[in-house]
Amino acid sequence: MAAIHEYSIRTPFLPSHVQIACNGTYLALPYTKATVGIWSMKSLSSSPVQLEGHRKQISCICFGNRHSPTILCSAANDFIITWNVEKARTSVESGQQVRGQVISKGQGYVQYVNFSPNDSLVAACIDKEILILDAKSERIDTRLEGHTANVNCAEFCPHYDSTVVSISDDRTFKVWDISTSCLVYQSTIISASPFISLTMDMITPQFAVGSSDGQMRVFDLTYGNGFRCLHHLDVAKILRRQREAREQPLSSPERTGPTTISSRPSWQLDQSPDDQLVSMTTDEASEAGESILGLYYALRPNEGGSRTTSGGGRKPAFLQTDDTIVRDLLEKAPMLLVATPGCLVQVNAHSYEVASYIDFQDPLPSESFIEETEKCISLSGSFAFAQAEDIRQVWCLAGSIFQKTVNVLKIQHPSCIPSKSKPLTNQFSETLRISDDGAGDVVIKEQIDSGTDTDAEITVLSSTPLLVNSPLKSELVPKTKETTPPKKGKLWPPAGSKKSSATDSQPLTFKTKIKSSGYTDAPRMNMFSPVTSKSRGGSAGSRRSSSSSSTSANRTLTKEYPMDAQYPTNMKVKLNVVEQPIPINCIAFSDDGQNLAVALSNKSSQVFKMPLTGKGTAFTGHNGVVNTVSWSHSNQWLLTSSADKTARLWHKTQTEPVLTIDNINNNFTMDKEGPKAVDKNNPPFTKEIKHCRFYYVDKFILLTNGNTMYMYKYHLDDKPKDDIKRYQTKNRYKLVKSLQMDRAQQITALSSVNGFHSYIVLCAGSNKSIEVFDMNKAQSVRVVPDVHTRPVHTICQNEGSTYVSHSPNAYDLFLTAAPTDGIKLWDLRTNRCVRRYDGHMNRVHSCGLAFSPCAKYIATGSEDRTAYIFDIRAGTYVHRLTGHTDVVSDVKFHPLYPELVTASMDGKIRLYSDR
Repeated sequence: MAAIHEYSIRTPFLPSHVQIACNGTYLALPYTKATVGIWSMKSLSSSPVQLEGHRKQISCICFGNRHSPTILCSAANDFIITWNVEKARTSVESGQQVRGQVISKGQGYVQYVNFSPNDSLVAACIDKEILILDAKSERIDTRLEGHTANVNCAEFCPHYDSTVVSISDDRTFKVWDISTSCLVYQSTIISASPFISLTMDMITPQFAVGSSDGQMRVFDLTYGNGFRCLHHLDVAKILRRQREAREQPLSSPERTGPTTISSRPSWQLDQSPDDQLVSMTTDEASEAGESILGLYYALRPNEGGSRTTSGGGRKPAFLQTDDTIVRDLLEKAPMLLVATPGCLVQVNAHSYEVASYIDFQDPLPSESFIEETEKCISLSGSFAFAQAEDIRQVWCLAGSIFQKTVNVLKIQHPSCIPSKSKPLTNQFSETLRISDDGAGDVVIKEQIDSGTDTDAEITVLSSTPLLVNSPLKSELVPKTKETTPPKKGKLWPPAGSKKSSATDSQPLTFKTKIKSSGYTDAPRMNMFSPVTSKSRGGSAGSRRSSSSSSTSANRTLTKEYPMDAQYPTNMKVKLNVVEQPIPINCIAFSDDGQNLAVALSNKSSQVFKMPLTGKGTAFTGHNGVVNTVSWSHSNQWLLTSSADKTARLWHKTQTEPVLTIDNINNNFTMDKEGPKAVDKNNPPFTKEIKHCRFYYVDKFILLTNGNTMYMYKYHLDDKPKDDIKRYQTKNRYKLVKSLQMDRAQQITALSSVNGFHSYIVLCAGSNKSIEVFDMNKAQSVRVVPDVHTRPVHTICQNEGSTYVSHSPNAYDLFLTAAPTDGIKLWDLRTNRCVRRYDGHMNRVHSCGLAFSPCAKYIATGSEDRTAYIFDIRAGTYVHRLTGHTDVVSDVKFHPLYPELVTASMDGKIRLYSDR
């Protein structure tokens, strides 16, 4: 169960507008109007320790950050007092009077109090200013003013002792440095609603802010990063989706009687009991509200043990790989708890996906022997959180709005919930696995959660042999001319006759000797050849130049990518692909890193030799915009797709295509003479070909057309031809398998691995889903719905490089990007999002994505004329590559060197290096 109700404590007045406190060992609440009660979390039913010192109603209570000693601060309109909890307990046990330290008098109504990391200072929010008080004496250390409305919260940063962050009803936040007595940063008006909750991340220098309209924003607190917004989560939208999922079974009840069709206005219709139930449920849900009243970063649970490979045993040194990055990405993530009046949402702090949803209107199991076994919680107006002794659990205090009660809940990390005891509040999400597509067909969908699937594990690396009828066994073998054997029972020549001589099959001539034309004569010999160069190294140099290409290729294969290299930051080369500004749609490196292909919008593509010097080789032949380019694993062939409804295969040394894929099934009839008739069994493509890739180590070609993915086998005639026979091509292709995304109108992204044998192909559709195809079985094995809020435009798998090797788990990572929804990192095995990256601008265009060969960094283009480099283990970018003059449409890392190439919409490419 995600939440368990532990206990309910009565308060003298409504606790909805009071700051209540808990530190995991104690909890503090108003015991009387002017008295603070302290309960031990181990015995909530025992009598509390009472702290008397105030004369007016208590408004704020807060614990210090240290546990020895434990300091408590209580605030009212008359005093702000600090208490030593251990001394207070000792004084009560010995019958002595409990005394506290008054640090402020007559300051007025206190909205919020908070201790510094070392418990030496106290920040008190009073009206439009913040007072920094000494925790041991009645002294004001600093006064912070500047907000134009009431300050709702102020927190000390745990990473920088002198930094204070404050939020206000004026919809801004401010960052202060009390050691230098200056304002570090002042934000603009960010939200349409006031900021009412604030929390600090204890691990990463960042903080989260919640507003009254259900919006949560996470800001970077690292100096030098501009306090930028890292993530924005629409909690109100999440609550509406959860509410709609709950109301869906009620809105479509099973009717046993006849159906009534009426033409009367809706206000004249009689409401059925089912409709009344639906409207009543909707009204009750709308009363809960969407304001974010509490935020808290929960620590990450410890792993039970290190991950081991399935092979068992110790690997030899040459097979051992560093999987630290993968383990850091796939370990259990910390949770961000978001509290609203009617529910509690646990959000993955790395991917910002909803991990669990707890509705207070549902009955929660109770461990109290005094109360009932299940407890329903009313709407809450104040919250407090604290980490429990068991790091997998978090204490939550919820102060009721309409009752004088504070409910004590124990929240468990979603990854630690046993599969057999899923929370009752999450049972409705099981209905998301099965849905009706409107045509009576039932669609089974995978649920994205932190656990493992019950199905067989899906991995990029091939772990099972090919099936007997696998389409990956298919090959295209050209037919050869065969001699016809003699027919049986042939009567000629008659038996006993002599065998024909060899001259019988020769052509008939009238002369014994035919004068030769001279072509068969021996070539003339040069009697004398002058020596133009007397150096002996000349001939050896020519031999070296003739074999330079093969020698350089063999030399590069012995190199390795520097795994400890930094990300590229220095621009080395700037090149105009064409004279006029032409958008670049795609760029691709060959696997050996010696060539770079560029797809242009002027119906052509170009290939540049590395390093980028001089002009490239143009490949023309398409009649439309070239969408994508893809290199073969052999580094000899280039595949292009275009808006002219064709895909073409080129040799890197020839400017004419060797194979054109324009019909769906095959091209067997292309060399027939006469007018070509339209074959109904082999129609041409009806839509543009968006994506193309080599697949299964150059054995197949993958294309996407509409909502269908096609896999072709092909044969290329590599025999040398003269200038006439080269037009009589014997290159052939044939359709092996076609797979559709049934619930998408178009495939928006395609990804597959060609560097090694893999059965997995990933497709993204216009219905915002990703479908995983197993080409060994030739079927869809998984559908991930609602990957982004908009259709995915790019999928990038971690293919590594020819010059680097990773652990097997690293190849199961892939990236997705969509407009206005950032970048997400997914793990194919666990079927969940493990990281989210924001900060770049992507609203309309398809900006490229790229893994670095070392798998430490991610590069992406942006619409603000900048390329961004992210650390894969962080949620924000580490560097911005500026200087572009248009939208950065694609990025690619060099497979051998720590270099990055960026392409922009104005037809320019730039090369960045780490040196």
